[in-house]
Amino acid sequence: MTGNDPLEDRRVEDLANQVAETSDKNVPALLLAIQEILDSVVPGSHKAAKVKKDIWNYDLLQSVLLALRQDFSLIQGKWNTAASLAKILAHCAVGLEPTDTYEYHAIFLPEAAERLLILSRNIQFRYMKIPEKTLTLKDDLIKDFKEAIEALQWLISGHVFLAIYVLRSNYLLQMLITDDKETGIVILSMFQNAVRVNPEVLKTLDEKVVHSLLDEVIYKLSAFTDPEIGAAATRALVNISDVHQPLIRLLYTRYKGLRPLLSRWTGKGFGRDLKRLLALLDSGTAQQAEMKRLHQAARAIQAVWRGFRSRRQLRKANNAFARLQKGFREKQEKRDLRAEKEKEQRELQHQLLVSRRHAIRHTRQKQLDMISAMAPGKVDKYLQMSQIASAVKIQALWRGIIERRKLGLRKATAHQVRAAIAIQRVVRRFLKRLEEKKREPLLFQPPPGLTEERRVDLQREIDQHREAHPPKPLSREAQQELHSEAQEILGRYLSVRMAHRKNYQRREALLATLETDVDLLSDAPKLHDLTERDMHKFTSHSAPIAAKALANHKEQMVMLRQPWWKKLNAAERTEEEVGEDYDFNVF
Repeated sequence: MTGNDPLEDRRVEDLANQVAETSDKNVPALLLAIQEILDSVVPGSHKAAKVKKDIWNYDLLQSVLLALRQDFSLIQGKWNTAASLAKILAHCAVGLEPTDTYEYHAIFLPEAAERLLILSRNIQFRYMKIPEKTLTLKDDLIKDFKEAIEALQWLISGHVFLAIYVLRSNYLLQMLITDDKETGIVILSMFQNAVRVNPEVLKTLDEKVVHSLLDEVIYKLSAFTDPEIGAAATRALVNISDVHQPLIRLLYTRYKGLRPLLSRWTGKGFGRDLKRLLALLDSGTAQQAEMKRLHQAARAIQAVWRGFRSRRQLRKANNAFARLQKGFREKQEKRDLRAEKEKEQRELQHQLLVSRRHAIRHTRQKQLDMISAMAPGKVDKYLQMSQIASAVKIQALWRGIIERRKLGLRKATAHQVRAAIAIQRVVRRFLKRLEEKKREPLLFQPPPGLTEERRVDLQREIDQHREAHPPKPLSREAQQELHSEAQEILGRYLSVRMAHRKNYQRREALLATLETDVDLLSDAPKLHDLTERDMHKFTSHSAPIAAKALANHKEQMVMLRQPWWKKLNAAERTEEEVGEDYDFNVF
């Protein structure tokens, strides 16, 4: 045999020679060396596949299968050796590609699965015979039992068709009938894993076999009270129903008392699987169960959403109530503060009134004392003089009030008069310049007095002059130069004419604006007769005008706050300074 690593071939060959030369009793111990060879290569690699093929070609796997038939209670290592050999058999059989595939798949693999079931049954039997006092030996046996079952599951996962042989085997049914809790849980787990690996296996099995397996699972739910057994049986039924939906109909029709039987397992710690199984039984089909589950999920989502919405509304309501209470407290504090201020104001007014009354009473008392001490002939004169002095004081106070009232109106009137004078001066100057420009002939208009007859006479004179003075013949270059010069002069004329037209239009628009402003100012109503419509007439929507008006307003407000001696310079401004303040380009 040839290969990439001769050392590995030599180890497998040496082990095969040792197995062939030793007695049957020592063969299991020698075969454990296969595990060391498997551990020396990377699982799933090409080298591992070659090692497995060499093990098959040297008949070491057949030797392992034969060794598993022995009674391991008499072998070194006992049932631990058997579990190790079962693990070796499963790992070598998965991923092996022998030359003779028929012998391997049709004979060897079914026999290997059957042998692993027999081994598991033997370990289970001895585990159940050992009394509870020997805990160490029972722990070792249950560990070996789990390893043997795991090896069987590994073998089924690599070759799914073996699930049929495993599930219809009487040894599996015997192990499932057991009353032991630990081994029963392991067998139930292996049963559901076998069905999940090959979902079509229950369809190919005989109906009696399927009923026998399900009877034992249902029996464990009815006869046992241990929660672990109930959880394992319930989980097995749920997982098998997920991959094999016809089982739901079978459970619904064959086991009609299953639902009340499951009710006694409520609150045992596996409520999720129990609810799932009850939902499947209530619906009768997987589609209805799925629809029911979706409805429950929708109701749960709706409940969560309604709760969230209610909490959000409650939170908004709490915030609104908090804002309302805060606003009410602030308003109440302001009202209390205003009432307290009003109370203080009333108390102050009352104190002032009382003090004033005391002062008046004191003054009158002094006058009475003075009159009583005065000579009788001088009393009338004194009273007359007092009345005259009081009248003079009252008149002075009243004239002061009247004058102070008129002062603001006089200032406003004087300001309006100065503004009107300034506007009239600038307008007259502008109109004067405009009138002067009107007298000048416009470039784009024909000269005055040019009638059609005059134009014909001028054209005749031009023709006569051309006939009397014919132009001298020019060369091509001179003509082009003259043409270019004429075009340049014409272009300058057209550009100047356009500029003059724009200036003329701007002046006409400015003149119309000024006339409109003059009409508005002349027809402007008084301030006390001013209406909203009049305010809209005098309001400008131009940004430059608004900016200029704001600047003038600020300047005027600053000027009003100045003392009187500083305002004398403002009244003496010259006409040129006033004209410079108004920029008519803003119009």
